[in-house]
Amino acid sequence: LKLQFLYLIGLEGPRLLRSRKGCSKPPRGQRHTARCCGCHRTMSLFFTFRAGPKALVFRRDTICSRWHPSLPIIAVAVLDYDSKDDKKGQSKVNVFTEEGERQSGCDLDMQVQTMAWHPKHKTLAIALRDGGIVVLHENEKKEVSSPHKGKPVQVLSWSAKGDRLLSADDAGVWCVFKYDQVRHTLSQHASSNKDKDTLEGTLTHCVFRTKHERPTHRNADDDDGEKEGQRLTVEDEDESADFGHHGGGGAVTRFNENCTWFVAGSAGNVWGVDEDGKCAMVFSTESSPVASLLYYAKKTGLIVLNQNLSVTYYNMQEDHRWVQAAKFKLSLTKGAVTFSVVMNWAGTGLIATVACEGIIRLWNVDESENYVIKAPDTGKALQKIATTAFNPQKQTLAAGTLSGKVMVWQYNGTEGGSESDKDWALSAEIQLDDPVRELDWGPGEMLLSAGQGDYTMLLNGTSIKRKLAKNLVVVQLTHDTLHCEDLSVKSSTTCRARLRVKGLDVAGSHIAVWNSDEIQLFHHQMSGPTQVGTLALTNNGCALHPEKLVVARSERGMSSIDIYNVQLQKLTSLSMKAHEGDACKISVAGDYVAAATTKNYLNCWWIGGRSGENRAHGYPKQVWDGEDKQISQIALNASGGMVAVLGKEILEGGAMVPLTKLWVCDLEHDRVMTFDFVELNRVPEHVMWDESEKKLLACETKVLKKEKGDDSGDAALTDIVTLFASDKGINYQDKVPLGDYTALVGLSVPNFYFYKREGTITPEGKTNVHAKVMRDFDGIDCSDHRVKDALLDFSYNLACGDMDAAYRSVKLIKDETVWTNMAQMCVKTGRLDVAEVCLGNMQDAKGARALREAKKEPETDAHLAMLALQLGLLDEAERLYRKCGRYDLLNAMHTACGRWNDAIELAKEHDRIHLRSIRYQYARHLEILGDTDKAIAEYEKANCHGYEVPRMLYDAGKLDELEAYANNSSDKNVYLWWAQFCESNGQYEQGMAFYKEAGDVFSRCRLMCFLKDFTAAELLVNENAKDCAAAAYHLASHFEDAGKKIQYFRTAGAYKNAIRIARANDMEGEVMQLSLQADQSTIIESAQWFEEQGMLPKAVILYKKGGELSKAIDLCVRGELFDTLQQLADELGGDTDADVYLQCAEFFLSKEQYEKAVSIYIQAKGYSEALQVCLDHNVKLSEDMAEEMTLPKTENEDDEATRLSLLRKIAKVAKIQESWHLACKKYTQAGDKVKGMKALLKSGDTDKIIFFTNHSRQKDIYILAAHYLQTCDWHTNKGMTTHIINFYSKARAYESLSGFYDAIAQVQIDEFRNYDKALEALQDAAKYMEKSKATNREEKMRQLETKYGYVKQFVEARNMVKDDPNRMVEMCKELLEMEDIENAVRVGDVYALLVEFYTGHSEFEKAYHLIEQMTERQIILSYYLEANLVQAVCNAMGVEYKEQEQQQGAQPPGGAQAEEEVPDEIVEDEDGGGFVEEPVDD
Repeated sequence: LKLQFLYLIGLEGPRLLRSRKGCSKPPRGQRHTARCCGCHRTMSLFFTFRAGPKALVFRRDTICSRWHPSLPIIAVAVLDYDSKDDKKGQSKVNVFTEEGERQSGCDLDMQVQTMAWHPKHKTLAIALRDGGIVVLHENEKKEVSSPHKGKPVQVLSWSAKGDRLLSADDAGVWCVFKYDQVRHTLSQHASSNKDKDTLEGTLTHCVFRTKHERPTHRNADDDDGEKEGQRLTVEDEDESADFGHHGGGGAVTRFNENCTWFVAGSAGNVWGVDEDGKCAMVFSTESSPVASLLYYAKKTGLIVLNQNLSVTYYNMQEDHRWVQAAKFKLSLTKGAVTFSVVMNWAGTGLIATVACEGIIRLWNVDESENYVIKAPDTGKALQKIATTAFNPQKQTLAAGTLSGKVMVWQYNGTEGGSESDKDWALSAEIQLDDPVRELDWGPGEMLLSAGQGDYTMLLNGTSIKRKLAKNLVVVQLTHDTLHCEDLSVKSSTTCRARLRVKGLDVAGSHIAVWNSDEIQLFHHQMSGPTQVGTLALTNNGCALHPEKLVVARSERGMSSIDIYNVQLQKLTSLSMKAHEGDACKISVAGDYVAAATTKNYLNCWWIGGRSGENRAHGYPKQVWDGEDKQISQIALNASGGMVAVLGKEILEGGAMVPLTKLWVCDLEHDRVMTFDFVELNRVPEHVMWDESEKKLLACETKVLKKEKGDDSGDAALTDIVTLFASDKGINYQDKVPLGDYTALVGLSVPNFYFYKREGTITPEGKTNVHAKVMRDFDGIDCSDHRVKDALLDFSYNLACGDMDAAYRSVKLIKDETVWTNMAQMCVKTGRLDVAEVCLGNMQDAKGARALREAKKEPETDAHLAMLALQLGLLDEAERLYRKCGRYDLLNAMHTACGRWNDAIELAKEHDRIHLRSIRYQYARHLEILGDTDKAIAEYEKANCHGYEVPRMLYDAGKLDELEAYANNSSDKNVYLWWAQFCESNGQYEQGMAFYKEAGDVFSRCRLMCFLKDFTAAELLVNENAKDCAAAAYHLASHFEDAGKKIQYFRTAGAYKNAIRIARANDMEGEVMQLSLQADQSTIIESAQWFEEQGMLPKAVILYKKGGELSKAIDLCVRGELFDTLQQLADELGGDTDADVYLQCAEFFLSKEQYEKAVSIYIQAKGYSEALQVCLDHNVKLSEDMAEEMTLPKTENEDDEATRLSLLRKIAKVAKIQESWHLACKKYTQAGDKVKGMKALLKSGDTDKIIFFTNHSRQKDIYILAAHYLQTCDWHTNKGMTTHIINFYSKARAYESLSGFYDAIAQVQIDEFRNYDKALEALQDAAKYMEKSKATNREEKMRQLETKYGYVKQFVEARNMVKDDPNRMVEMCKELLEMEDIENAVRVGDVYALLVEFYTGHSEFEKAYHLIEQMTERQIILSYYLEANLVQAVCNAMGVEYKEQEQQQGAQPPGGAQAEEEVPDEIVEDEDGGGFVEEPVDD
């Protein structure tokens, strides 16, 4: 890293701090230096100011210091001692500005204990050692009535709104004060009761319960919340919470959620206190005093550090119980100071602890992970870190050491939380005079205070001011020193201003510097800048025109732009409207000036007239609404037609966060264009236009957020992003890393101009501004403006994605660099067609051929990757290969480029199939380089060392190393190679030994046979009978004895050779045994041999074994081998030839094995023959047999007709054999459901008949089923009755349905004497008869109506027994006189009604007369009358009662109607097959 330096300014003026390499600490007050580490990344300077002048007293102790939360002021409490004998000292509180100037203060009679600023007002609460409390507002001091008399106040904390103040003392007494925001006074609101609410121990720590706020970079127009991670997130809490101690069974305290403090102290307890004075213990830690207390707003948690070094983390659950989430104990290094352990936040959920060690311990609360950050090694004593402070706006962690050094780390990790020390980059080291005891970040972004015992040092950071105008570059070095460099003559000088520079501008040969109160103008010459004049003027900013000075002013509520000439004489003033706000940013380019206001308005004027003439250029435009955003920079382009704008968001509390968008206002066309850097994962910090090109601008950007798991250090660096702004919008052009340069000072096509800081003050004449050629102009001579303009158009069109226009721009330029740049752009745009033209103009035939071959791959990204590879863009090629998942091609690239380690690691993770191949290639590469040892290691990893390593060593002539490698190796392939090498050199014993080590039985046997040692060879083969086929074969070929040959050929599995020898020696048994183990062709040959020899049984077995079943069966038939044929038939499979089946079937028929014959016919697909056998020989057709004969459906009409005919045949056979269910199934499959139904009716399976009917849904089937169900016992089965009605209804057989209802009516009369239900059934019968289309419908309707009338009359007569008995008697007599009454009403029921009536009225004579009539009409009395009733009548009449015996011909109830009538009778066809319906005579 290049050294950069930090300058300090004190009361006496600028002072140079001591260099890091200084050998000793200078006396206080002398000059000293500081080193800024890595400031080229932050482009910022730190100026230091001492808070107040040097003390003119004997000794001064700084008690404490506090920054205001929102204002750049700091309060410092000190204790001055006038002499050595002064014991009490003088207590003072002073308020200083950010530059160390005293603003206000007061003297106090008692030593200050602690202080706290009001969050909004300029009000400071001061707690004294004697328990008193003082309020300091501006310079007015007011005492407050305090309950802490005599007890030092240790805790002082404001609420977030500033309306309450909490105080607590050593005795545990606490008090809540109410703040009057008008009078700026405090009054007691609530306090602890000394008997009840006094807290145990000394209260030393306090935190206020806040909401979680996480500032992030965001877009100005992201208010709809669509972009995740671009907003300020606030985790809302419940309106009230219960923080009382749970589990004790006592009362629960409810707290005001918006104003709650947590306090802790020496007793180790944590208490909750709210603005209403409610107090309760939250939880209790160890008895050790609390050393630090932190509130974790994101998880509503508290982290407590006790003095015994234990850290405890509690968080609040949904039911408001506090639960311990984690606990551990710090383990300090040797030399750490235990009592000085400090714990502070270092980010969201990240805690930093220090204990005067050389490290900072970091603990991620959410992930329970920890790591350390080490202080940089200085080569001297260990840096002992005593304190830390974290700036959430800048994500920086500052640490102070006892040696007086302040170190600043920049966080570059992910938003989800820090993972390791790699997420932190050391960005600055500042050496101060004295030990740093306390650090505190102030409001804003770059304010830091360092407490150093007797004084407080203020560190004020600022960004580097720089400007390029034509050939003149001016860069700020210190608060008042400028570096000026003339690029035309390559010389540099320094210029010193008499003010603290807050801004500078350059135009022509003039330089302007200013602060808020003064402006100085310089004229630059060859000898250096000379001051022209000074303008004491309050201003908001300045800008330079070559002949004018433009000043933004706000005075008396009015804002204006004042224009002066270079002699600082005022020429004119440009007024601005009041509603637009005050001018705060101005920019000048050419003859135009643009101004931005505090209310985000933009105005532009032309100011080219010599006498101050001006006119408005465009209309005022508001960039965005709202007060939560503010314009941070504007820049006017060379033509004055466009203004670039950057902004910041103002968060609650005053912190500002950069916005991720760039706005460009086109004044000529009255429109606003935007570019969002989120797409690049960057956030812009500075913008500037090209000096001459009106479309080109550049932005300095920082990383927006680091992706999870990204360890890249480049994410922390500054990048220069170039853009084109035009009527086509804002288009990205290129990104250039800042690298080792400090800052970009400007750009002028074709160069960027960077400033590089190399020391504190640049030596006179040394050039520190470096020109860097833009990518599209690199290597091209741009002295001809036509070439430069063509290349500029080329770059512009490439950025806009218009490749055709880009090609037209440079088609006449023959420079290869142009075409190379265009080809590189084609990689990004994906224009392969243009890339081929570029390669042609580059005359890169090799690249063009590679691109054509790459197009054979299916992925477009793979084509682009090959193009990038040919252009040398290796990183881009790797990205594209990874994107399309072609890791094989990426590995090929790595190996071609010699990136062997990358290739191996990639293969391990994504391309393991090529891992061994890559290792092999790497080993070959090492072999060529002569690195034998590494080559051996890689060959071994590639698992090919058994051959390659001996070959390599042999080729290299390293036989000794080869022998040593073979002896030390445990690989069998190496042993085998060395054994063969020894054998070839006649070293048989050594070769035999290595063959044995390699486990190569064949080579040992071969070598033994070569040496004529057959006994040893036999012994070797017998010992290794399972794994020595080759050895056995080799040994068999050396024997003359047939038995030996057959034995070892059998061992070798060479059955054909063994059979050949056995046949030659007429060894039939050996031939048979060997053939059964041989392959199929050998088996057939042996079978043929046995057939020729007339040994048919053995031939049949071998033919069967060889798969020649037809041949085997033929031999069985010819040889009448019936038993063998029976066995063959049992083993026939589905792939057997049909002729074989037929032969077997005929054989079984001849032997009267009919079932077997049927099975064989079915397997042979002779279905007709099988069915005929079933009929002729009464073979039962099973369902499995029927299913095997059922053919699959087909779309061929002829095949389908065959299938249906076969199904009918199967069904007919099943019907003949009375397999009704099977017949039904097959008729149904054949599509004849009616016949299937008739077959099913024969089975009498009522449930299946109903099921089949419901699924068939055919009229005839419905009628058949209903007819069948009427033959069943439907009287007592209500469900069956319902099925009959449904079936008739679905078939629309209304006549049959009417008849069924008539039958129902008759059953109700005959069996249940229920004439009411009979009447309803007759109504339904008439209703459905009326719907029917029967020929005799009218006649049947008349019959039903007559029957209905009789039944209705009888029902009415029964209902009149009580109401009108006379009428009832008349109606009954009328019924008895009717001739056809028996067809509707049972006469016995009519008589029974009358008998019961007369008996009930004691008219026994009439009753007895009716009984006699019943007897005369042969009506059985017991069917209608109770026996006791008849007995009573007879007794009354004096007649002896005798049991009536049923006489022959006596009519039972219902008479002839009692028998159920079924409309049709089911009978069989003549052929015993189907069914027909025949009417039954009435």
